[in-house]
Formats: sequence, C-alpha cells, structure tokens
Amino acid sequence: MELNITNENTTAGSSRTLKLLNMPTSPVIEKYESIIITDSTPSSIKVGQVYQDKETIATAMKHYSVMHKFQFRVKRSSARIYWLICVGENCTWHFKATSINDSTIFKVRNFNSQHTCSLIDNTFIQRKPTGMVIGNMVIPKYSDPKIIYTPKDIQFDMLSEHDVNITYMQAWRAKEKALQFLKGHPMDSYSKLPSYLYILEKTYPRSVVKLKKTDDGCFLYIFVAICTSISGWKYCRPVVVVDGTFLKSAYKEIMLTSSTIDATGIEVLL
Repeated sequence: MELNITNENTTAGSSRTLKLLNMPTSPVIEKYESIIITDSTPSSIKVGQVYQDKETIATAMKHYSVMHKFQFRVKRSSARIYWLICVGENCTWHFKATSINDSTIFKVRNFNSQHTCSLIDNTFIQRKPTGMVIGNMVIPKYSDPKIIYTPKDIQFDMLSEHDVNITYMQAWRAKEKALQFLKGHPMDSYSKLPSYLYILEKTYPRSVVKLKKTDDGCFLYIFVAICTSISGWKYCRPVVVVDGTFLKSAYKEIMLTSSTIDATGIEVLL
C-alpha cells in the first residue's frame, strides 16, 4: 500500500490529512473517502469521517464537547467501537464510531448533534477539559517562540472564549502538553545523548567526553571538554572560575560551568 502524506496547512494544530493511494480492493473500503483525519481538533464532526485511531477520535470528541459546552458519557468503548451519549436523561444526542475491518482506523457511523435535554443538563454540567484537550487547542500560540503565552493567559482565554473555568495547574499542564506536541517529550532528549557525543568525538578528536549513568541506566551527568579548549589551556592564566546555576525545569538539579582567562584577557569557557 502506497502512502502519500500531505499537510493542508503548515500552522501547528491545523487540520492534517493522510491520503491513502492504491487501497486494497475491499468492497467495504472502496466506498470510504480516501482521507484519514489525524488532527484531534477538527472544525466539525460528521458521519463518514475516518480517523487514524481511536485515541484521535476520542480526543476530538472531548474537544467538541468543550467547544459546544455540554457533557457526554461513554456508553461502550472497546478496540472496535466508541459509543457516546449525552449525560442528560432521555437526550437524543449520541455518537458512534467503529473500526474499519478490525483495524485501528475508526469511522463515524452515527451522529445526532441535536440535544433534547434540559438547559441544566446541557449547560451547567460541562465537561472539564483535560490538559491534552486544552493543549491541542493552544498549540498555535506556541508555534512562534517569540510569543509569550503563560498559563494565566490560557486561563483567561478559556474563560473568555469558551466560558470554561480551569485552575492554574490545569493551564500549566495544558502548556506542557502543547510544548510536548511541538517539541517532543524532554525525556526523549536523553536517549539521543550517546549519538550526539559520538558525533562530537568524531568531529573534534582528542576531546574528553564522558556520559555517566546510574546502575539502573538512568542519566546522571555529562562532562564535555572540547579539544580546542584543552589545547588552549597552556595559554591561559592558571585561574579557573567555576559557576553553577539551579535548573528550574521539571528535572531540577544543577548545571556547572568552568572558565578562565587567556593571554589576551578573553574569557574562555572550558
């Protein structure tokens, strides 16, 4: 099966599709539109839409409930079906999606968007959005690194634009989720350290590079001394200044740096 991936809009959080070409000649699959939705914040939900997996369609429905200010509950959920109904008693609103030929791809089979429940059920019992849902909604705010968008800003926008009141911690988790969607999880960076250090040693021979791990394989510290700094040490004054700073990220700890002054009075980082 040949895959052709296209982005309809390069803006983060925008609608993205995955077009499938030369699909297997299954009479069931042939009648589907050849567009699979990968975006978990679609502008609308319609019967016939096809989503890449159950997780995507579940997140899309949570986003939909926040935008339309109502609460649903899961009537049935499995690897093959995702069935939702309104929390309002005897309300006709319902949503059902099932997998295509027992695959991970889900198609919207039935969707009644009209509510017949009372105002108290539909409005005042609203779904509290999760950090992932809000994170998807605020991704465009973090696509430009020059934009400063704090958790307080998220709280204000959610209340003013969607009439949803969230706590500061919910907003903070939403910011972390948005940054994770854009940049990946910070913990994934540690797994790239060995390859980075290998390239560093190949590029700068005679450098001193040391990666230290704990007994259970977790990152402990890293030491790097580039060969140019080592060779230039004999031209520096025999005074080394060591400085440290407390890291305020989720992983805390301390970062240490050392520097000295060369013969021309220029500070050299060791």
